Amino acid sequence: MKKKTTFKKLLLALIFYIPLSLSGQTDSRGTDFWLTFGSNLDRAIGDAPGQVRLQIRIVGTGQAATATIWFTNLGTSRTFSVPANGVVTYQLTHAEAVAVYNLTMGVSNRSIRVTSTEPVMLYALNQSNSTTDATNVLPVPVLGTEYFQISYRSDAETPDAYGVVAIENATRVYHDGTLVATLNAGQVYFRRAPTPFTDMTGVRVTSDKPVAFFVMNTIALVPSPHVGGSRDVFFQQLPPVNTWGRVFFVPTTHRGVERVRILATQNGTNITQVGGTLPAVAPLGCQRRLTNLNAGQFVELEINIANRGAFIQANHPVGVCAYLVTGPFPNLVGSIGIGDPAIAWIPSIEQMIPSAIIAPFIPIGNTNLVEHYALIVVPTAARNLTTMAVGGGAPAPMSGGTWYDHPTAGFSYYILQLANNAALTYTFSNPEGLFVMGYGLGAAESYFYVAGSAFRTLDAAFFANNIHNQDLIANPKSVNDINFRGEIQGENISTNPGHIRWFIDGVEQTDAVDQLTWSRNLPNGTYLIVMEILGRDNVTVRIEGTLVINFAVIIVNPHIRTTFLE
Repeated sequence: MKKKTTFKKLLLALIFYIPLSLSGQTDSRGTDFWLTFGSNLDRAIGDAPGQVRLQIRIVGTGQAATATIWFTNLGTSRTFSVPANGVVTYQLTHAEAVAVYNLTMGVSNRSIRVTSTEPVMLYALNQSNSTTDATNVLPVPVLGTEYFQISYRSDAETPDAYGVVAIENATRVYHDGTLVATLNAGQVYFRRAPTPFTDMTGVRVTSDKPVAFFVMNTIALVPSPHVGGSRDVFFQQLPPVNTWGRVFFVPTTHRGVERVRILATQNGTNITQVGGTLPAVAPLGCQRRLTNLNAGQFVELEINIANRGAFIQANHPVGVCAYLVTGPFPNLVGSIGIGDPAIAWIPSIEQMIPSAIIAPFIPIGNTNLVEHYALIVVPTAARNLTTMAVGGGAPAPMSGGTWYDHPTAGFSYYILQLANNAALTYTFSNPEGLFVMGYGLGAAESYFYVAGSAFRTLDAAFFANNIHNQDLIANPKSVNDINFRGEIQGENISTNPGHIRWFIDGVEQTDAVDQLTWSRNLPNGTYLIVMEILGRDNVTVRIEGTLVINFAVIIVNPHIRTTFLE
């Protein structure tokens, strides 16, 4: 898809269901990634207890691959063979870790680029005894130009932070509208909050070219305010705003209690939830209402396993992050000393995929981490269709864990403890869609991340028989009657005639001008479908997808029916 990044805030189209296009063409897998590491309590790099170790994990998907890790600051690289459904775990040397570890605010070359010959999944771990977190790393096609920080109040010693990695030369980066850096490919802008105890949640970071954006809170206490308790580093790459959705199901870990933040991207955002409650004492900056939120404002919920997670809906796209809480916290299940604060992005249900692969995230060397888990979220009606394949084995029904159903949401999640084996992979599949989270626990230590989901563009998109334009080419149709539907978010769309135009193989469909829904009967073949949207600023957005019609293919195209707030 080609899209001009200067076009913002498109008109909200009323939608009455969420389609699940299940090919996962724009998902966690990729062949080109950029990342950087934030400060971990400003500790030194090293192998001794209390020092910091950095790790990269490359997980092979369906085919064997060759992957290369390139260190921008050093001008050196390392190459690995990645088995199909296998894992490469690489702990950075002292020199490599120092070269990618951000301690000083400003511009540097502290980045890593990972490329591969076949699609792989990429993850990163920032680990020290009692302060650890992990993140998935997003492939380049997912990256965008608009982000919001979603973090937490930092603790006394070191402040909240974020990092931006440029993938193109002459990339301008803005903090709340102010130009703060011009970066070349591989350069990093690392920004700390001005003081400790600061929470930068709601800060808007934009750029004129796609960048990678990482939450890098150097130490946080969750919840806040909270008397006592241990703290932990945050490390989470966030997807761009144009991939954020409006309907979410948030599972809980087996610890039983988590916090959830919901951040608005547009003024007039209204939120409803089932299964979460506003905390009695709100963190600084947190709103005490779920209605009429402005862009950058956020609310916080407390969720628990007794309520089977939380079902969240909004009338505009929102960003949702879940947080493991500090050890000494009420209603935790089991040992209160197991686990610590950690942050994870929660995908919207628009971003479900048919399968995802996960491997236990086990550090090398000194660590307190002893338990590793997967959280698998699926539609309840299809939960018994979920399968698990260990290593390269055959898919089998789920076993060894526990299902939790949320009747109102119509979603279920499965908690599975993974074997303590860093080389072992688990592939979870469901034809109706799923996403997978991973987390690990130890004495005052934890990590939390999204292991597999889609990252489809949702701000301006079209669907053909409920398949997203980015997924069309991998979902050939076995019918001739094709129903097209456009979805557009925001307000900056022209009202002049011709503000929405449709093309098939370059030929304008004149009867579909200014229509969000229309139909065609098309014979077998391959077609380039284009939707063009004209903004009030006369900037045109071009959305395209390749439609394949083939009677030999039988497609089951599920969707989940959801009513949105008006």
